[in-house]
Amino acid sequence: MLACAIVFSFTAHIFAVFPFDLKISHELQEEKNPVFALVMQGVSAIGDTWIGIVMIGAVSAFYIARRQLLEAGFILATLSNFVLTSVLKVLVARPRPPYFFLDPSDIFQSINQYSFPSGHVLFFVVFFGFIAYLAWLHRTGFARIRVIALCSALVMLIGPSRVYLGAHWASDVMGSYIIGVLWLFVLILGYQLLSRKRTPD
Repeated sequence: MLACAIVFSFTAHIFAVFPFDLKISHELQEEKNPVFALVMQGVSAIGDTWIGIVMIGAVSAFYIARRQLLEAGFILATLSNFVLTSVLKVLVARPRPPYFFLDPSDIFQSINQYSFPSGHVLFFVVFFGFIAYLAWLHRTGFARIRVIALCSALVMLIGPSRVYLGAHWASDVMGSYIIGVLWLFVLILGYQLLSRKRTPD
C-alpha cells in the first residue's frame, strides 16, 4: 500500500489527468437523479474543514466525558490528516479539474487550489475509520453494527461525491483512499501500543 501511495503521488505530480479520470467524471456527472445529487452534496458538505474540526472536537469531548482519555487523545490525533493533506497537496501540486472554482473566501486557497490528495476523502477515512475501529472494540450488538455501518457508508460515498461535484479526479480519490488507510493504520497501531501499556499485567 505504501508503494501504491508513492506511485499515485508521483504520477499525479507528473500527469494533470488520466484518460480514465475523464471517463469516470463524465459517467458520474451524467447522473441526473435529484436524490443522488442531494446525497452527494450532503456527504461532501460534512467534509468541509471547519465542520470536520467541530466533529473531531465533539467526539473527543464525548470520550473525555466518559473518562476514556486515550480514545479522546487519538480522536484528536485524527486532526493530523489535515496536516498530511496540506503537505501532500503542496508537494504534488496537481491542478484541480477545470470546472472547479475555489471559494473566494477560502482562507486556505494557496493549498486548496491543488487537487491531490482529496482532503475530504482523507478526513473521512481517518476520522470515521477510527470511530468505526473504536466501535468494533468497545461496542456490542446493534450499537456496534450501527456505528460501523454508518461510518463505512460515509467513507464509501465521499469519494464518488467529490468526483461528481467536480472537485477532484477519480485518481485523486483513489490515491486518497490508499493514503488515508495507511495513516489510519498508523493511528491504530499507536493506539494499540498505548492500550497495552495502560493495561495491567
